[in-house]
Amino acid sequence: MQALYIYYISVNIFLLVLMGYDKLCARLDKRRIKESSLLMLSLLGGGLGGLAGMLLFRHKIRKHYFAVCFILSVITHGIIIYSLIF
Repeated sequence: MQALYIYYISVNIFLLVLMGYDKLCARLDKRRIKESSLLMLSLLGGGLGGLAGMLLFRHKIRKHYFAVCFILSVITHGIIIYSLIF
């Protein structure tokens, strides 16, 4: 169970950092991270990190499907964790 917690913490921190990096690249007009990569990390359990990145860096806030995907990921993975614990 501890490995699962480490996994979720890692993937969320990784997505948070990528959101910040992508925002920086957008400001500097450099090569960006693909939206599909950000969404895939969310589906793999990084929804909280994605939501935090949206709010903290004000990144991808106009693209509502990002918020929907991140929220659905949080709910889905919350249910998975809950079902594994209980």
